[in-house]
Amino acid sequence: MSISGLDAALSGLRVAQQQLNVISANVANVSTPDYTRKILPQESSVILGETAGVRSSPIIRKVDLNLERDLWTQVSSTEALGVKAGYLNQIQQFHGSSDAEISIAAEIARLRDAFVELSNAPDDNLLLQQAVTEAGQVAGKFNSFATMLTQMRNDAQDQMRISVDTVNARLAEIADLNRQIKANTALGRTTAALEDLRDSAIKDLSAEMQITFFTRGDGVLVVQTSQGQQLADENVAPLFFDPTPVGPASSYPTSAAGIYIGGDPADVLTAFDITATGIGGRIGAYIEMRDSVLPQYQAQLDELAHKMAMRFDAQGVRLFTDATGAIPADTAPVPNPPGPLTPVPYVGFASVIQVNEAIENDYSLLRNSTLSGLTVQDGSSEFLRRIVEFTFGDFEYLEAQGNVDLRVSTLPDTLQNAFGLNPQAQILGNVDIETLSSGVDLNAAPGNPFLPPSGPPLLDDFTISINGGAPFTVDLGAVALAYPTPPAASGADALVNYLNTDVFATAMGLTPAEASAQLNQFGQLIITSQYDIDIGSGTMGDDGLEYLGLEAGNTPTVSPYFDIQVGKDDIVRIDVDPGDTEIDLLAKLNAVPGIDATIDAGTGFLNIRPGPGFGGDIRLITGPIMSAGGNSVVQELFGTSNPVSGVAHPVFRTQNLGASVTLSTRITTATSLVDYAQKMISAQTEDVNVAEAAQKDEQNFRDLLERQFLDDSGVNLDEELSQLIVIQTAYAASAKTISAIDDMFKTLLNAF
Repeated sequence: MSISGLDAALSGLRVAQQQLNVISANVANVSTPDYTRKILPQESSVILGETAGVRSSPIIRKVDLNLERDLWTQVSSTEALGVKAGYLNQIQQFHGSSDAEISIAAEIARLRDAFVELSNAPDDNLLLQQAVTEAGQVAGKFNSFATMLTQMRNDAQDQMRISVDTVNARLAEIADLNRQIKANTALGRTTAALEDLRDSAIKDLSAEMQITFFTRGDGVLVVQTSQGQQLADENVAPLFFDPTPVGPASSYPTSAAGIYIGGDPADVLTAFDITATGIGGRIGAYIEMRDSVLPQYQAQLDELAHKMAMRFDAQGVRLFTDATGAIPADTAPVPNPPGPLTPVPYVGFASVIQVNEAIENDYSLLRNSTLSGLTVQDGSSEFLRRIVEFTFGDFEYLEAQGNVDLRVSTLPDTLQNAFGLNPQAQILGNVDIETLSSGVDLNAAPGNPFLPPSGPPLLDDFTISINGGAPFTVDLGAVALAYPTPPAASGADALVNYLNTDVFATAMGLTPAEASAQLNQFGQLIITSQYDIDIGSGTMGDDGLEYLGLEAGNTPTVSPYFDIQVGKDDIVRIDVDPGDTEIDLLAKLNAVPGIDATIDAGTGFLNIRPGPGFGGDIRLITGPIMSAGGNSVVQELFGTSNPVSGVAHPVFRTQNLGASVTLSTRITTATSLVDYAQKMISAQTEDVNVAEAAQKDEQNFRDLLERQFLDDSGVNLDEELSQLIVIQTAYAASAKTISAIDDMFKTLLNAF
């Protein structure tokens, strides 16, 4: 019994010494990065059913693998957002603060201001030069931003290569440690220190890419991508990445290199492309910057540059072009008929946009237009005004759009007949005879000349003839008898009633549409007819007519008309003459300089716009002649009294952009150039703010997980010292047991 007791005590001493060594190592490595607390498991040694001491197992670690898994995932997220925030901050620095006014939006606004100033003094050569110089500043800003985006994409790609090399190095390290751990596990040796090294390598690997893993029964930790592709066990499936420089027209997978597992896809048929599988970590962020974020910014910039060049060109001034003097076509990315998507022709235009060399060589083209065949008067600011109002505005031009079918050429009819637009003669008096004769006959009105000095008869009649017919004598005395005042409100009202009822309707047999009289709001007499009107002075003479506000003579009919004005050009009158059809009307309109008029072959609707070849504004002024239906000429021809409206610029595209034909600009509400530029900068600024806020949140969560992991798996000095006391007590107890057994042996020996 004493021999077995001695064995038990000695085993206790050995295990206690091992425990002390483990505790000493824990305390010594309390500040060592990635060191985890080690534990020496121990258990009773049982022989033939009886306890024979204590024995230890291989040293193990105190690690919560689930917590460690969460930490590694969080490391990937934090590192990815750190990369993204770093790149986006470079964009923010390029735009500068709003107070600095160095952004593209500020440059475009300054260009607009230069044209405003120039439009007020179009012959000022200094202002012309300043406008061209400012245009060069705008183009240079586009070039600088585009160059920066391309450089950043290449920088991201270079960092991808470095990260891939780091991943392969860590995978090789993990595979080597797996082999050692597997061997030690088979031999029953501790693998704790090797597992610490492996965890450190995995943590470094997680910073580069997001991984998943599981541990086999033999101690090997199998590393996989987040999508489950195996990267390492005892062997390595390395990443392959062989990039070439990228440009504005480069996109993955067509012309930008991908990342593969297993080797070069040109040599290894089983190589698997993981570029678009959500790699995560730094590599995932670099891929996002190279293939999504920065190309999206390039698409926004190209869209703004292209539409800016188009909008200047639409007003007759080709200010911005590529190196050949051209502007890329505005072809949609979706072909018609449907087929494979093709990139818009202006991908990368922001990189090459420049001021038109023709304008660089002749500043006056800003004022005179770059369109051939156009003559602009000296001192005219017409094209400059169009640029200010339409290039930088919300509309490309104004147009008059009808909704009435004008087609009468196939009928035995004319526009006048079809729409009741009859010719008209009109006499407008220039005296307020209503006030003069208020409450009294015209013969009794104050200051009237109708009573001659010798007395009666009154010299108070004049003649009127319609359409060359026999003159009718209008006697003011007869007027007063037929329509006495009162009850007539005035002698003027009585004259109007007499003309309409007794003269035109009864004596001449005319309808109100053919001839009528009325007083306007100023009390002046108006006589209107579809035929020529002749006024004779009669016995009242010219003085009497003058008192009534009339004048002897012939008033011929005029055709219905409306006036049209292009920009600030002279107003041109368009008559709808007898016999005119829509073809004649179209010819008259297109004869006006700066007018492009069409009649839709399917609907017969009339459309008038400035042109051809440029934008601008137009104005329609209807004439006084009304149709049989009581509408103006403009109302009859266009279906509305105000047919002129703004036509929006070609829209800023938002979808299927970039070399990949997959990008969206996210800018959907902008209409003007400055508005688009400001919204572009705002969207990019928002990306920076979102990335920085997300990075801060993710970093805080990572710090929390790291604290939890250290609290759970790290070395706690208080805990180690407490454990040391326990071990020392056990050691002392084993030592006393050995001492007691030694005394027993001595007593036994002395007994002999």
